[in-house]
Amino acid sequence: MAILEPFALAIAFLLSYSYDFTNSYGFSIVVLTVIINIIIFPLTLRQTRSTKRMQDIQPELKKLQKQHKDNKEQLNKEIAELYKTKGINPLGCVLPLIIQMPVWFALFRVLREPLEFIPRDASLFTKLGDQASILFFTMNLQIPASEIETWIDRIPYLVLILFVILTALYQQSQLTKKSGNSNNPQAQQMQMIGKIMPLFFGFISWTLPSGLVVYFLTGNIFRIGQQALIVKIEENQENKSEKKDQKEENDNSETSPIKDDKDDPRKNRKKRRRK
Repeated sequence: MAILEPFALAIAFLLSYSYDFTNSYGFSIVVLTVIINIIIFPLTLRQTRSTKRMQDIQPELKKLQKQHKDNKEQLNKEIAELYKTKGINPLGCVLPLIIQMPVWFALFRVLREPLEFIPRDASLFTKLGDQASILFFTMNLQIPASEIETWIDRIPYLVLILFVILTALYQQSQLTKKSGNSNNPQAQQMQMIGKIMPLFFGFISWTLPSGLVVYFLTGNIFRIGQQALIVKIEENQENKSEKKDQKEENDNSETSPIKDDKDDPRKNRKKRRRK
C-alpha cells in the first residue's frame, strides 16, 4: 500500500539509526518501540486517566443502576452524562492501538522486505545478508514462529509470544482490577476488550514476523511502567488535594466567631452571685 510507504521509510531509517548504536537487530527494535511510545505518550496519559476515573466512579455508577434499574434508557443517559462530567471515555483504551496500527503494518513490511526500505548506506543493510549476524536470542526476527520447522526450535518464539500475552493481561488488570463487575454496557464492553485483546495479540503473533512480536512485548513493558508512574502521580495529586481541603476546613473552624463570656447569660449570673 502506497499510503504505508512513508511510515515504512521512517521506521526503516529509525531502525537502521538505532542499529548503529546497539549493534543488535533486536535491541534496535526495542529502541524503536520506546521512541514510538514516547511520541504517543499524550494518548496513553489520557487513556490511563480515563480508566482510573472509571474506577473512582464505580460507587456512583452502582447508585445510578439502583435508581434506574427499571428504566435502561434513562440509566444510559445518566451514565453518559456522568462520563461527560468526569471526562471519561469508556473506549479510550482502544485509541492508542488504532493510532499504532499504521506503524504495525509498516514495521511488518520493513521486516518482511528490509532491503527495500533500509537505506543502502546503513550498516544494517550490509548485515541483513548474513542471517547469523541479526539473530536475537537465537531467533530470526524476520520470520514468524509458524515458519519454524521443529518444535524445539520454536521454543524461544513461543516464550516470546507467552510473554506478550502475560504482559498484556497484567497491563489491563493494572488499571481495571479495582473496577469490579458492572451492569453498564459501556463498562462491560471495555472490560471485554481488555480480556480479548491480549489473547488476540497472542494469536496473531504466531503468524507475524518475530520482530513485530518484540515490538508488542516492549510496548507492553513500557506501558506497564508508564501506567504505574501515572497512577502514582494521580494518587499523590489527589492526596495533596484532600489534605489542602482538610486544612482549609480546619482553618475555617479555627477562625469561626467564638462567643464572649459577656454574652453568656449563665456566666453572668454566676458573677452576680459572687458579688
